[in-house]
Amino acid sequence: MKLRNLSVLAAAVLVLAGCHKSSSRIPSFHFSTLEFKPPKTTRVVLSNGMVLHMLENHELPIIQISSLVKIGDEWDRPAKRGLAALTGVVWRAGGTTNVPPDELDSRLDFIGAGIGTSIDRKNGEISLSVLTKDIDEGLTLFADIIRNPAFDQKRFEVAKNNALESIRRQNDSPGSIVRREFRRLLFKGHIHGLPPTIESVSRITREDCAKFYREHVGPESFLVGISGDFDSDEMKARFEKLFAGFKPAAKKFPPRPKPPNTVEPGIYFVNKKLPQTAIRAGHFGISRKNPDYYAARVMNNILGGAGFSSRLTHEIRSEKGLAYSVWSYFVGGYDDNGAFLLGGETKAETTYDFIATSKSIMEDVITNGVSKEELDLAKTSIVNAFVHAFEKDSKIVSRYLWLEYFDMPKDYLEKFREKIDAVTLSQVKDVAAKYLHPDRMIVMAVGDREKMGDKMAKLGRLQEIKIDR
Repeated sequence: MKLRNLSVLAAAVLVLAGCHKSSSRIPSFHFSTLEFKPPKTTRVVLSNGMVLHMLENHELPIIQISSLVKIGDEWDRPAKRGLAALTGVVWRAGGTTNVPPDELDSRLDFIGAGIGTSIDRKNGEISLSVLTKDIDEGLTLFADIIRNPAFDQKRFEVAKNNALESIRRQNDSPGSIVRREFRRLLFKGHIHGLPPTIESVSRITREDCAKFYREHVGPESFLVGISGDFDSDEMKARFEKLFAGFKPAAKKFPPRPKPPNTVEPGIYFVNKKLPQTAIRAGHFGISRKNPDYYAARVMNNILGGAGFSSRLTHEIRSEKGLAYSVWSYFVGGYDDNGAFLLGGETKAETTYDFIATSKSIMEDVITNGVSKEELDLAKTSIVNAFVHAFEKDSKIVSRYLWLEYFDMPKDYLEKFREKIDAVTLSQVKDVAAKYLHPDRMIVMAVGDREKMGDKMAKLGRLQEIKIDR
């Protein structure tokens, strides 16, 4: 069976799974899990230390290249918070020392190719999509952007003004507010909890971006994934030639700053005259490298991660009509414990009910565990959804980059199904007790405090967070 057909079948299984409401209503039949072994990439290391993961597929005359780069906003300085993200934009937009920005845009448009760059919290990315017949032109520009970014002053000013305007408008959306303020509380005193400000972005110069990139990026910084219509030996030779003489980074980033492991729980709110309340709650979670992660993932699928078949959705949306959408999620950490998050939106008048019901559902999973039907459905849906990570060759390659970049176990993909299948009822109950803390969460609500009512005091002492507007 072709991978594409497997993906369609997996999607159908998930849709059917989502039609059931709660453990008491889940039928006794069992969806069979799909037989699937993840394809392997060819990994090579160039003479300069750059790593390539390659996967050939000659069905279509297209080549996709994506790279993970060891750079990230974890290394921003507070005084110039936003530097990494701004650098990620101007890295591509600013052209190269050989090809001005307008010419770069025109040359890529002429061959119908695309190059994108970005820098996120833990890594940077640069990607190329190009027709096989245009690989020479596409790769030449791709390598030039990596080796010789110009960070054009005019393009820098445009990107900086866009960033400043985004900050000015950040309080227009309750969703943006609740995410930002929750993160500020969760990572209090850590760079992860410090958002860019008008002041910090205003201090950033074009020279800051160029220095941040050039001092810390070299061939050893790149993991490159290549998929599509090419010959692996020829592609390796192309990369060797294009990146010959590419020197290692002048400086190494210090170790990643460790986030805190404990939170200061509390009930917080931002008072805005809105008909609905945006809610985010949670605490620190679990590392993906922790053996308990698989059981925690299954447990969360049942709690709030599986859409209509999850308990949160069934109780809060279907039974009580408190919200259109409610969810929970373990953001698995790599070199830290990540976070457990729960969120949704509800009418201002039902804010207390939403939060109290969510906590009650968490407590029930901790105290009473889950049913065999819930466990079987969760494991099947997780394993079958896993197939979607391999529906395209570019996604397959990206998975292998991810494994290597974050130093995950080499057999993670091969063992994933086995470890999910092995999760037991007692393990689900144990990890719920160990990693869910409904009485020790940070709860952030953005909405009309008056409409929320006096019942909010039952949750604990309310603390108002003041924002500019």
